[in-house]
Amino acid sequence: MNDRFTTQLVPGQALTLAAVAAPRRLVVTSGRLWLTVSGGTDDHWLCAGEGLTLAAGQEVVVEAWPEAAFQLLQPVPKRSVEARPARGWRMNLAGAA
Repeated sequence: MNDRFTTQLVPGQALTLAAVAAPRRLVVTSGRLWLTVSGGTDDHWLCAGEGLTLAAGQEVVVEAWPEAAFQLLQPVPKRSVEARPARGWRMNLAGAA
C-alpha cells in the first residue's frame, strides 16, 4: 500500500469527493466506509479490501464507520498498440530470395 495516495478518516468524519470527467475506483484499505453516490438510491458499505467503481460525473460522499482509510484510483489510460516493423529491420513477406 502506498500511503501517499491513502486518505484517512477518523470516526464520524465525512468527505465529499467531487465529480470528475473520468471513471475512478475507490478501494478501502482499512476499516469500514459508508458511501452515498450522487444519482443513486442505495448506500454502500465497504470493508477493507473491497472497492467500488465510480462512473464519470458521479459525486460521492464517504464517511468512516467508525474509522477508515481508502484510495481513490484513476484508471491508467489505454494506449493503442500498432503493429509495425522496428526501424532498421526489413520484412520479407514474399519468402527468401
